[in-house]
Amino acid sequence: MHPQTASVARKPICVAAGARPFLLAAPSRATTPKAARDFVRAVLRRTQLAPLLDTAVLLTSEAVTSSHLRTPRSAEILLRILTAGHGVRISVHDEAPLRLPAQLLPSAAGGPYTAVAGEPETDYGLLLTGHLADDWGTTSFAGLPRSTSLWFELHAPR
Repeated sequence: MHPQTASVARKPICVAAGARPFLLAAPSRATTPKAARDFVRAVLRRTQLAPLLDTAVLLTSEAVTSSHLRTPRSAEILLRILTAGHGVRISVHDEAPLRLPAQLLPSAAGGPYTAVAGEPETDYGLLLTGHLADDWGTTSFAGLPRSTSLWFELHAPR
């Protein structure tokens, strides 16, 4: 679901609203997506959010893999999980600016996407996120100039 069309009936998933935070920081290595998947499984496995586990693992894997592929080995990838009784919010941050294809950019995000020569214009992980997440988006991250976190939310069935 696109962030601008998401339902706003549920409380936001944030620490201020009582969500429980979990953090994983890992170097940008080929093994980092597996570590992130294992981390998400460990956090969600024995909670009332277990029905969201497969989707959360898939979307986390896509986001962390994308981060790994576009960051140097010296970069660090930060995974943050916020759990609440009604859902989970997962955000992935790395040390490279996020470029979204134009068809995925919210209209308020600004100008058109500019593809880099030789780089595919479609990020299939973002397409999956757009279809499977209840809400998703990007947020500026304190740190490097133009650095961005990709986040998504999955809501527990009512």
